[in-house]
Amino acid sequence: MPETLTPFQIQLLLYYLEAEPKKRTVTDSARILGTTKWAVTRALDALEKQDVVERQENRKTVLTVSGKKLAEKCRDQMKILEQYMQYQDIPPVQIKENALRALSAGFSDEFMERLAEQEGRMRLKEIFAGHRDFHGGDICNYLKDGSYYFPFIIYREQIKNHNNLSMANRGFENPCELIVKDHEGLIYLAVKTVSAESMSSGKKMEGRVNKMQYLYDGEFRNGGIDGRYVYFPVTALNFIAMGKGRDTLLHGSVCLKMQCSVGDMHMPESTAIFTMFIH
Repeated sequence: MPETLTPFQIQLLLYYLEAEPKKRTVTDSARILGTTKWAVTRALDALEKQDVVERQENRKTVLTVSGKKLAEKCRDQMKILEQYMQYQDIPPVQIKENALRALSAGFSDEFMERLAEQEGRMRLKEIFAGHRDFHGGDICNYLKDGSYYFPFIIYREQIKNHNNLSMANRGFENPCELIVKDHEGLIYLAVKTVSAESMSSGKKMEGRVNKMQYLYDGEFRNGGIDGRYVYFPVTALNFIAMGKGRDTLLHGSVCLKMQCSVGDMHMPESTAIFTMFIH
């Protein structure tokens, strides 16, 4: 986005993106946007210099090809900003003005992607607040295509030495990645090499997870392997919503069966409970 784009210029672009061609005049623009014709003319002069708009002989203004792309980008980012501010309890009368100012500040695309991810989380919490039983597929119905990152914990099935955390926690990078495409999702876990001292020999041993299965419809199914990642469908996760309002926590879990290789040896399979949090 051009650095010189002001809040009013953004507002004008959004108007021209949606207005009927016959309404794209200085007079109509000023009336609809509640300003003077001089202010509109001045804004159009600046936008024309940046090849964002083009004035025609019939006193109408059209968006150039690059101008239309810019306006569509502004529209999408405005929606993200407005929804994010709504979830942050910003007074409704202040949301549009604050969103225009924020957009004019010229945030990077990377920042807006992260903000969109945060807005998506908040929207999920609002939609599923109070729900007692739903699965990961339900969540994907409300997510746009892309990657989402969530923290997780892997628990033992049985408490051992007064501790219910599984050693499998050390075998994966945190957070996990949920990749959504066409409202279907896969959970990706990045495998790490784990070092530990052998209780029998005292030697340092290194191992890593090389096989994973997930419980679905009462049976264990093979998870996928993609380089250093293992993955399984998000539909395997059973969710429950806890808490209220902004403090709602979505808690999804599934039983995993994993096998670890240590050198040339394959350790016995072990089961644990993978738990993902959307907060």
